[in-house]
Amino acid sequence: MTRSIYAVDIGSTRTSRTRGIAFAWAKVCSDAPEQVFADRHIELLAASLRSDLTRGRSVSLGFEAPMFLPVPANARDLSRARRNEGNRSWSAPAGLAVSTLAIHQVAWLLDNLSDLRRDGLLTTHIPDWPPQQDRQRFFCWEAFVSGDAHSDDHLFDAATAATYFLAHEDDLPRVNAVTASRPLSLFHASAIWAGWIADTKELSNQMLVLRPADAYRGAIRRAEPTDGPRGGSDRF
Repeated sequence: MTRSIYAVDIGSTRTSRTRGIAFAWAKVCSDAPEQVFADRHIELLAASLRSDLTRGRSVSLGFEAPMFLPVPANARDLSRARRNEGNRSWSAPAGLAVSTLAIHQVAWLLDNLSDLRRDGLLTTHIPDWPPQQDRQRFFCWEAFVSGDAHSDDHLFDAATAATYFLAHEDDLPRVNAVTASRPLSLFHASAIWAGWIADTKELSNQMLVLRPADAYRGAIRRAEPTDGPRGGSDRF
C-alpha cells in the first residue's frame, strides 16, 4: 500500500508582519516520489494526516526540532550537545526555542488525531519502518536540516526532510545521525499527554534523526483541502 511521508519545519504558526508564518510541512508519497506537496498551515496538516490514517495508509511524520534531550549523570556534562549535532546543538538558543514549540505543536497534532489511536499504530522504533506485511504504522522521527541542506524557505526545508526520508527508508539504521545517552523524549511526553502512550518508560526512548546533506531543489505543489470530518480530508 502507498506510504505517506511527512516532515514538519517547526516554527510559529502565527503570522509575522515581516516574515509570515514560520511553520511549514511537506508530503511525498511512495507511489509518486516526484510529487512534493507543501503548505504552511497546521490545520491542513492535521486534516491530511487524518485522511491518510483513516484510509489505512502507513504514515511517517518527522519534526525538524530536537525531540529528545540527553540527561547526563555528571553535572559537568549538562548543556552539552547530543552526539554528532556539531555546532547546531539542542542547547543553543535556536534549539531551545524550537524544542519548546515542538512540544506545543506535537501535542496539538496528536490530540487532534487522538480518536484514531489504537495499540501498535504509533511507533518510533526504527525496525518498524518500512511497515511489514501490510501492517499500518504511524512512525514519528526527527529531522535535522542544517548547513548545505538548509534554505531560506521553510517549505523547502520540510520538503528536504520528507524526500530524504523516502529515499533512505530502506536503510534507516545506517543513516540515523544523532544519538544521546540517558535520553529524555519530548515527543513521548507529548504523546503521553495526548493519550497515545500510557507507559512512562517510553520517555527514555530516542528517535530516528535524519540529517540530509543537500537541499531539495525540485518543484513543490500546494496542498489543497476538501471538506471532511474534524477539519477535513485532503485530495493529493
